[in-house]
Amino acid sequence: ATSIFAATAAIAGPPVTVTFKNQATAEATYTIVTSNETSTYANASPKPTTKRPAGTNDVYTVTSLISPDVNYANVRYKIGSKECVFGTTFVNALQPGGYKIPKWNKTATASGGAICTATITSTNLTTYAWTVDFVMK
Repeated sequence: ATSIFAATAAIAGPPVTVTFKNQATAEATYTIVTSNETSTYANASPKPTTKRPAGTNDVYTVTSLISPDVNYANVRYKIGSKECVFGTTFVNALQPGGYKIPKWNKTATASGGAICTATITSTNLTTYAWTVDFVMK
C-alpha cells in the first residue's frame, strides 16, 4: 500500500488552492454539470460546500492525478438564474529544445446577470502550486 501512495504522490500535479468568495446578497449553490467539474470535486480536499451563504468564503485544494505537469479546477456556482463558471489550469509545457515553461490560466464566465471574476493570487515557481480567487456577485 505504501508504494501505491508514493506513486500517486509522484505523479500528482501541483495543487491549486481555490477560494470561492460569495459577495452576493444571497446564498450560492455549488453545482456539477461537466466531467471536468466532476473530476474537480473528486480531487478536492476538503470538498466544496454545496451551499455557501452570502458574504462568506469556501476554501479547498484541488490536486489532479493526470500528470506532474498538469492540474486544473473547474467549478460552477448558481444564485437563482445567475451563474458563474470558473476555471483555472496549470500546464508545464515542453518546448523545442527540451525545456519546460510553466503557465497558469484562469477564466470566469458569467450568465444570467451574474458578475464573476477569477484572479490568480500567487504562484510558486519551485513547486508550481498556485492560489486563485473565484468571486461571485
